[in-house]
Amino acid sequence: MTLNDLKKCKFGLTHGGTFHADDVFASAFIKMINPNIKIIRRNIVPDHFEGIVYDIGNGEFDHHSSDNTKRANGIPYAAFGKVWAAFAPVLYGEAIYKKIDKKLIQALDLSDNTGKADTLCTAIASFNPSDNSKTGDEEFEQALNFAYKILTNLIENEKVKQKEEEKVKKIYEQAIDKEIIILDEGLHFTDTLPDTKAIYVIFPSKRGGFLAQGVPKSSDTVELKKPFPESWTKHLPEYLTFCHNSRFLIGGKTLEDVKKACQLALKEE
Repeated sequence: MTLNDLKKCKFGLTHGGTFHADDVFASAFIKMINPNIKIIRRNIVPDHFEGIVYDIGNGEFDHHSSDNTKRANGIPYAAFGKVWAAFAPVLYGEAIYKKIDKKLIQALDLSDNTGKADTLCTAIASFNPSDNSKTGDEEFEQALNFAYKILTNLIENEKVKQKEEEKVKKIYEQAIDKEIIILDEGLHFTDTLPDTKAIYVIFPSKRGGFLAQGVPKSSDTVELKKPFPESWTKHLPEYLTFCHNSRFLIGGKTLEDVKKACQLALKEE
């Protein structure tokens, strides 16, 4: 099914009964693409059904067959992952598609395929009615709206982060000191700066004063190129107001104080 096909669909069909994060989030994403589509919950796909069918029916967007596909990292696709993979790259580009698949969808798909515990899956499951005589359709709509908001926020956040990373890239390129990067505002930088000479990033704190954060070794880890000195967690220097116990973040009243701290930290063995 193409994106244009989905936009023309009048109906979407997924399984009835107990719902999970998989079918709920898949439904939310489908509703984002086609707000007018009507989602039907049935346990049998009617003959000659015209619409998108997912998480049931052994079709393009089901994952219950023995030959279900897996990602390169071995995590199998569930219905949400399959729907996302089919339409998100066209809608948002490869970068956002991969970011959200990694941050959100892989854990949901893994839980649905293996039963592995996941906090968000547990939250979605809590919407299911405890009364077994109920269809759960009303509760499904409530869970769908909840998932819709989460997914919308994530997509918008990733769009903003992409723009911020572009700003950071330009600032780095123009910076004289490539190890201590100074920003006029807090910007997302962990996709851009790990592959550069940058060690620390300084920016204004929303609580007042300035913060400095360590740059990770890669965008896939929280391990820093150079954590702030361990001694600062026990005996805070007088020119600082804060040092996180994990040594990734420090704070001070002035830009000069925080810059001084970063310069000293660079010299620490």
